[in-house]
Amino acid sequence: SSGINAEYGGDEDELYQPPYVNMPGNGGHWEFYNDRSHAEKYFEEKHPDIAQFRKKLYDREVIPVYKLGDVLLYRYDIWHRGTPVKVGHKRSVINIAWKKRDSFWHLTWNPAWTKWNYYGNVEGVLMKLSPKQRALLGVPKPGHSYWNEQNIKWFGARYPGIDISPYLEAL
Repeated sequence: SSGINAEYGGDEDELYQPPYVNMPGNGGHWEFYNDRSHAEKYFEEKHPDIAQFRKKLYDREVIPVYKLGDVLLYRYDIWHRGTPVKVGHKRSVINIAWKKRDSFWHLTWNPAWTKWNYYGNVEGVLMKLSPKQRALLGVPKPGHSYWNEQNIKWFGARYPGIDISPYLEAL
């Protein structure tokens, strides 16, 4: 069994509607906790609506049973998380990302940027930069074919308070 449940997914799935901002640390919206129990306690106490949303995701959780040599492929828009590594054990991981040739804004993740993304630091910097400065970091410039009204709306939702007017004006 592949562990894939074909019942879920697609444009009508209530849990996978962009923008994807209902996870801890995302966009500096929520506090980040690197374990499920603390994260869920935080949401139950501070954001019960998000806690209910996340419960629906956990109800669908599939824990893969793997053997040496297996490969797990997933998309970044799939809600995913790691699980604790047992004391005295290790988990070796090789992360590889594929992208379309012209998708220059998809960068290889590294520990520095990845970790900073969960604490609101990167968001604070991006929101202060001009579109030209953001482009130097890989965000498509206003007028690029990537931008349409929907993507700009999601960009604004991911980075609340960011000035999206240059992107809208360039449509």
